Amino acid sequence: MTGAARRDTPKRDVVLIGRNDFQNKLLARMITERIECNCLVRSIEDLRGPSVDANVLALLDVAGIAAQDIKVRLQVLATCASIRNVALINADEGVSFEQIVAWPGIKGIFFRETSARHFVKGILAIFKGECWLSRKMLFAHWEQTSARKRLFPVETNLLTRKEIDTLKLLVVGHSNNHIAHTLKVSPHTVKTHIYNLYRKLHVGNRVQAVHWALQNIDGVEREF
Repeated sequence: MTGAARRDTPKRDVVLIGRNDFQNKLLARMITERIECNCLVRSIEDLRGPSVDANVLALLDVAGIAAQDIKVRLQVLATCASIRNVALINADEGVSFEQIVAWPGIKGIFFRETSARHFVKGILAIFKGECWLSRKMLFAHWEQTSARKRLFPVETNLLTRKEIDTLKLLVVGHSNNHIAHTLKVSPHTVKTHIYNLYRKLHVGNRVQAVHWALQNIDGVEREF
C-alpha cells in the first residue's frame, strides 16, 4: 500500500473492554491481523483514567455479566470515555431485542457461538457505518410484535416515501452509502432523511428506529 493510500484509509482502532486474560489477548491479536487495525485490551476501570478516542470501536466483553450491569458499563462508556461505537461480544443468545434497544449506543452484538469469519465481517460492517444484529433476533422480534402492530400508526403519515424507503433499508442494516446508491440520492440526502426519521419518530439511534419500523410498518418483514 502506498503512502497516499494509507492516508486515504479511515483510521480503524478497536478497544476490547474486558479481562486482560489470554483469551482476550488472542482475540485482540486476531482483530489486529485480520482487520489491519490497532486493538488494545483494557478493563472498564481503565476508562476512568485517560480519555479514549471517541471514534474507536469498543468491544464490550459481557460474558457472565448480568443485564443490569451491562447497562452500567455502557453508561460508563458514554460518560467517561465518550465512545460512540459499541458492540457487545460473548453475549448470551437469550438477550432480547428489547434489551438492546434500551441499552445506549449499541451498534452490534456478537454471541459466544459467533464464528471468526462472521466476527470480522461484523466489525468491518460497523466501521462502514452499519449495524450488526442477527436476522434471527430481528425476525424473532418481528414475530413477537406483529400481532400487536398498530393498524393506523399516526407517525407513518408524517414520513415521506423516501424516508420510509430509507427506514426499510436501515432495518436490513445497510450503510448510508449503500442506501444512497439504492435510492439514487447523495449520502448527504440520506443523512437528512435519517435525521428527519429520528426527529419524527422520537428515537435516538438506528436500533431504536428499527424497533419502531418492525412494530409499525407492514411489509418490513419481507426484507428477512
